[in-house]
Amino acid sequence: MNQSHNTSAIQPLDSAHEGTTRAGTTRQPLMRLTGASKQYDMGSTRRDALRSVDLDIHRGEFTAIVGPSGSGKSALMKILSLLEAPSSGGYRFQGVPEQSLSDEQRLWLRRRFFGFVPQEYNLLRSTSLQGNVALPLMYRGLSAERCQTAAMRALSLVGLEDCGHKMPDELTGTQHGKAGIARALICNPSVLLVDRASRSSDQPLCPDIGTLLRRLNTEHLITVVLVTQEAHAADWAQRVVHVNGGTVAQGRASALH
Repeated sequence: MNQSHNTSAIQPLDSAHEGTTRAGTTRQPLMRLTGASKQYDMGSTRRDALRSVDLDIHRGEFTAIVGPSGSGKSALMKILSLLEAPSSGGYRFQGVPEQSLSDEQRLWLRRRFFGFVPQEYNLLRSTSLQGNVALPLMYRGLSAERCQTAAMRALSLVGLEDCGHKMPDELTGTQHGKAGIARALICNPSVLLVDRASRSSDQPLCPDIGTLLRRLNTEHLITVVLVTQEAHAADWAQRVVHVNGGTVAQGRASALH
C-alpha cells in the first residue's frame, strides 16, 4: 500500500493495541464521525439512513450500537468498517480521513485491522471446524501449516480448542457463534465488528457469547463494536449508542465494567 497516501498515522497491526487503557483514552479516537450523514437512492426518492452523526469510539472500548430495524445502525457499521463512505460529513480511522483513501487502501485497512462476525456464520458443512476457521488465511495464500496453527490458536481464544476436528453439524448453536468469532479473530484484528442487526428480540444474545466478547475486550484489549436490536445486549458492553431515525444518543456505561 502507498504509505505516502495519508496512512502513515496508522499503526502496524502488531502494535495496534499499544497505548490502550481501560478507560479507552488515547491521544485521538480510533474511529471518529463528524457530522456524518448517509443517504440511499430509492428510485425516485432518497432515504436518510444517518443524519449528522457525531461519534467517537476509542481503542479498547466495547460499544453496543442498539436500535430498531431501519434505525440506521447498519449504515453506521458500514461506515465505521470502511465498507461505505458518508454522503456528507467526515469519518476518520486513527486520524486518517476516509476520503483520502483509495479502494485498495480501504481493503488493506479492513483486512489488517478489522475482524467481522456476520449474522449468518456460514460454516461449510463439508469442512471441519478447524478448516472453516482457517479459511480467511487460506484465501490469502498462506501455507496450510500456518493456517491450521493460527486456526487452533483462534479456537483456543474462544474455548473451542477441543472441537477443531468436529464438523459444523456436530456443533451446538453457541459453538457456531463462537466459531464465527474465532474465524474473525484468526487474522489478529484490533477491532471486532459483530453484526446482529436483524436478530429478532426472541433470539437474545447468548450469555456465553456476551461473556466471550467482554473477555476478548477486557483481557485481549480488542475494540468490540456490537450492532444489534437487542437493548439488553448493552449489558455486556462498556458503552451504549442508541440509534433511531438516523440519529444517535449515547447511554450510560454498563455496571459490569
